[in-house]
Amino acid sequence: MRSRRHFRPAGGNVPGMAASDTGIDPGKWLRRSLSLSGERPSWSQALRAAVAFGAVTAAALAWGELQAGVFAASGMVLGVMQPETGPYRSRVLGLLVPQLAGAAGLVIGQLSHGHGWWAVAVTALVALVSGLISSIGRVASGAGLSLLFLNVIGTGLPASGALWLPPLCQLAGGAFYLLLALLSWRLQGTGADPGHRAVAEVYDKAADLLQALPRAGDAQAALNAAVDAAQDALMRHQIRGEGGWDAQTRWLVAMLNAATPLLEAVTVLARSARPAPAGAAEAVRRIAEAVRAGRRDARIAPVPGDPVLARSIEYARARLSQPHPEDPDWLGLPEPLPVRALAAVRTACASGAAWRYGARLALCMAIASAIVESGAVLRVLWVPTVHSVWLPLTVAVILKPDFGSVFTRALLRALGTVAAAVPTLLVLVLVPRGWAAVPLAAFFGGLIPVLKVKSYAARTVAVTPLMLFLFDMVSPQPSDELVLARLSDTLLGCLIVLVFGYACWPESWRARLGERLAAGLESAAGYLEEAFTGSHAAWARHRRALQRDLSAVQNALRQTLAEPPPAGRRGAAWWPVLMALQQLVDAVTAAAVEVREGAAPPPPREVAALAEELRQMAVAVRRERPPPTGEPPPVGDANVLEDVAVQVHRLRQALPL
Repeated sequence: MRSRRHFRPAGGNVPGMAASDTGIDPGKWLRRSLSLSGERPSWSQALRAAVAFGAVTAAALAWGELQAGVFAASGMVLGVMQPETGPYRSRVLGLLVPQLAGAAGLVIGQLSHGHGWWAVAVTALVALVSGLISSIGRVASGAGLSLLFLNVIGTGLPASGALWLPPLCQLAGGAFYLLLALLSWRLQGTGADPGHRAVAEVYDKAADLLQALPRAGDAQAALNAAVDAAQDALMRHQIRGEGGWDAQTRWLVAMLNAATPLLEAVTVLARSARPAPAGAAEAVRRIAEAVRAGRRDARIAPVPGDPVLARSIEYARARLSQPHPEDPDWLGLPEPLPVRALAAVRTACASGAAWRYGARLALCMAIASAIVESGAVLRVLWVPTVHSVWLPLTVAVILKPDFGSVFTRALLRALGTVAAAVPTLLVLVLVPRGWAAVPLAAFFGGLIPVLKVKSYAARTVAVTPLMLFLFDMVSPQPSDELVLARLSDTLLGCLIVLVFGYACWPESWRARLGERLAAGLESAAGYLEEAFTGSHAAWARHRRALQRDLSAVQNALRQTLAEPPPAGRRGAAWWPVLMALQQLVDAVTAAAVEVREGAAPPPPREVAALAEELRQMAVAVRRERPPPTGEPPPVGDANVLEDVAVQVHRLRQALPL
């Protein structure tokens, strides 16, 4: 076993460098916000949305029930705005749960309609609940937005017949879109299903990393993201417990677990800055192809040159044909659904961040609703009263917590609405109301999936014409007044968010990343101590949980970089710390693998000293003051902890304190 003194960080940025050396320019936050994503739109989803909105509009015109058609279209808007990724059960839940939450919000809104300040209080309470449940997860976040979105519509639009009719129409529209989605997925289901693709992607990204060595670059981050996605695809939203899984799911979970020794071996190789042995990447690629096709075998030639890597590849190949329920649980299987649901609710209710976000949302929604309910305020502000339901709707959508920077969303919402308002006005004025609305509804509806993946501004440009068009169908007011109301409400809503949801809450514009990074440092300290004393399975689960936490911190940092200075500049200063922490985790992983392969374990006192150093850094980050000065903990020569000590020292130097 080679000495750790020959190891150096492999590829990527060297921790401790200045923020400007990472390629992140905090002064270009606006350019990053306005840039379009390279993600390709789903043309099948666009076609499905066009058919859905066109069919519902035609049905509403044929039966003379235009307002019912608007409610049905609202249900489809909730569906088309949801992401369609992961296994089919997650997609169905992502479409179904928001519809049920939206129906509840619509009923609550109708009950409070016309009750003045009671309507304001109810809207604020619904906003608080929406903010709390949005912190649970992606599906709950969509449900929270749907609850608030349709509550505002129910409060702002006049009553339409029986109380149960609008939510029934909305659910019917959502069910119709879900049916079209199921048919579309069925027609597209000729290839591998999402679970097979997600697990195969883990092996593909491992092969990419092997090909990229000796410089890992971004391949390491892509591999971590692939493992996170595969865990979500197989284990998130599992209704049945482990004992109720079907044979195919068990096999996929076994193959994902079997990738754990491979990931450890690749980490060791990447830390050594050596190229991968000949044929290693191709062997891993063959396993990926077998998993994607559902084959239980793969012909793989022996991989020479690295026994640890060769054994891990052979272990994964053997699992293809011989997966057993008693295989090691290196990822951590999910708890039963009731246990997870109760834990999620408890976490949301106990989270200070969730309550603060809910309070921000409730305050802004209360102000917006109060302005709508008070005609005198509208007249003073020169805001037309036509469809001022858009004022609280604008606030609700901008303050959505997982869409990115609030400041940037407010800016892009205003720009997107202005960009879409004039062309939409021309269309509404030139095209007469009637059956000409059917192709327009199909066009506007199909435009949403095409543009929503590009940027938040593009999403606004797509949704604005459709919502204006839908309200124009039932509004007795001229189209120009309708567009003017949409434009003025949006600008006023953006102003409310910027003042009462952003400027008045320092945590929204300051880079408050210290607590997350401090928690990551403490978790890394525990991971270091467990690496040489705990069981392999528990240690591997700890590493996976730590990697997911670091991914969450990285997402928070990217969101901070979209803020204008000083928040964006502060986020750029913390970026090298995250990179250094990731390098440290990889160094600990490599050291632990070496010990399992026969290297001498490090002295416990040296492990404890390095772990204590990390905990002191965590305390310093929380207090926002430099850690105590002193020499780094000594590590003996030819010690597996040598590279770990180097990374701890670099991490200390990277702290912007």
